[in-house]
Amino acid sequence: MEQLSGRTAVVTGGGNGIGLATGRRLAREGMRVVLADRDAEAVGAAEAELRGEGLEVTGVPADVSDPDANQRLADVAFETYGGVHVLHLNAGIGGTQPLLDPETKTWERVVGVNLLGVVWGIKAFVPRMVASGEEGLVIATSSGAGAEGTSYRSAPYAATKNAVVSVMEALYGELKDVGAAVRAAVLFPPLTESSMGNPRVEAWLRDNGVPTTLMQPADVAELLLDGIRNERFYIRIGEKQNEGLFDGALSAEYFAWNEGVIRGRAEAQLADTSPDGHLW
Repeated sequence: MEQLSGRTAVVTGGGNGIGLATGRRLAREGMRVVLADRDAEAVGAAEAELRGEGLEVTGVPADVSDPDANQRLADVAFETYGGVHVLHLNAGIGGTQPLLDPETKTWERVVGVNLLGVVWGIKAFVPRMVASGEEGLVIATSSGAGAEGTSYRSAPYAATKNAVVSVMEALYGELKDVGAAVRAAVLFPPLTESSMGNPRVEAWLRDNGVPTTLMQPADVAELLLDGIRNERFYIRIGEKQNEGLFDGALSAEYFAWNEGVIRGRAEAQLADTSPDGHLW
């Protein structure tokens, strides 16, 4: 998608972190941005902050785990701006709870936000986007836990982030079948400074063999914009993006590890061996 200025974007989980950074970056490209977040105070502060920078932004409190809230969010976006051209289903939460623990509330909460929040968002927005006949893009945020390996101590989080990839692959196929002008994509952020990412998490991952580097939300926003402009389905940092966008912030060791893990995962499936190589 080349033309962004004058078009409308909706970003969930927009009160802080990746969502706020993405909203700011798209607004700086001239887009009219609707930020949604279940934290009404945070999304209100985000709206005020970006409007203070001269950007056209509307904040909407919305709990994406509620299908009706997604419909209301879509109503606001379409009624306010007449259409939606970029939908970033970004809202997500962490979830660390052993499968051997009988408690179920954590799973219900994480599945509701991370997985069903994407599904309900698609159902609320995408049919209207397709019906408009205008060019559009739907992006959902996954995670390294949805591609490179499974953080098995955070099974609810890892399972939902894997599921998001499957949902977006299915959406890609459905949109292609109907000849829609709307595309699908899935974002794989690197480890990012947020409520779920910090130097302690970076150290834990490194101790478990993941040579990662903590990035900033603004870095992910640049990665997303690069993916939009280049019409990538899997929006992730490759060596080209690492050098061109981030001045080599991720090490060569990381890319070697990444390639080895993905190859090992495929080999484990083919050879019916154990998954130890891609469990963090």
